[in-house]
Amino acid sequence: MDNSTEGNFLRPGEIVMRNLFSDFTQQAEKKIELVMLESADKPLSKLLQRGEDQQFDQLLSALGNVAEHCLPSLLHTLLAWHRRQLSDAEIKNDLKRMEKSVNANKTLNSQELDFQLQRREAAVEFIFCLALIEILKQLPFHPGHEDLVRSIENLAFKHFKYKEGLQNNPNAHNIHMIADLYAEVIGVLAQSRFSSVRKRFMSELKELRTKEPSPHTTQSIISLLMGMKFFRVKMVPIEEFEASFQFMHECGQYFLELKDKDIKHALAGLFVEILVPVAAAVKNEVNVPCVKNFVELLYTQTLDASTKSKHRLALFPL
Repeated sequence: MDNSTEGNFLRPGEIVMRNLFSDFTQQAEKKIELVMLESADKPLSKLLQRGEDQQFDQLLSALGNVAEHCLPSLLHTLLAWHRRQLSDAEIKNDLKRMEKSVNANKTLNSQELDFQLQRREAAVEFIFCLALIEILKQLPFHPGHEDLVRSIENLAFKHFKYKEGLQNNPNAHNIHMIADLYAEVIGVLAQSRFSSVRKRFMSELKELRTKEPSPHTTQSIISLLMGMKFFRVKMVPIEEFEASFQFMHECGQYFLELKDKDIKHALAGLFVEILVPVAAAVKNEVNVPCVKNFVELLYTQTLDASTKSKHRLALFPL
């Protein structure tokens, strides 16, 4: 194996990364093929989720470990793999393989074909997110790389956009599951690039708030809020803790202004998701002004609203 490029020898970490990534692509492609061949009734999560394949889990963990030493090149490689997997050429190759494997007498109608292609795309996204989650855990060791951060944010926030008529799509469950995985990606990303994630989220929210109120706008805002469900407040250092609560305060201001019951309930649910881990770990931090301000901001209205039957279930936990 030639481990040099353009006369420059690769660092040992790069060599390990290339070998690992080669294993990853082989295993991932087998999994994608399996998804296309399996019965449509078989949930995607059962085929791909963590804990179902110990060997693949170990491979993802190894990619995460090696990312400490070569994260930028590993992310570039993973993003390129993702683009290639969703390209027309790769889709056609997989379709040909699937047609050879299924009963030769059975041809898929256009609806079945579309469903299988959506399942394939969901499988690619699922595997991609699992790899991203592991790799991005090492992002704190690699300051900068705004281009990569932006690329990941773009992919994630695209999946937080509400899709009209999704409830009638047989792949709706998979689409929601991928959005949740991308939310997990954003949760990991925010641990080291919080200001970037916050800025992007607020920008998207601001844009949606300028739109005419409608069921579509309501659902779009709720979908965006759900994209932050894995955001977790960093308890240390104190500067990051305060920044997290400043963000919560901004969301709290929005909460107080809200007239739409469904969005209000969704945001209350998001606050609970974010605050429960804080409540479990908090000690002297409750005396930090930004925390007191946030609590004071929401307490009275939340307490009042939670006594009303239309809000009770959603707001009482908050």
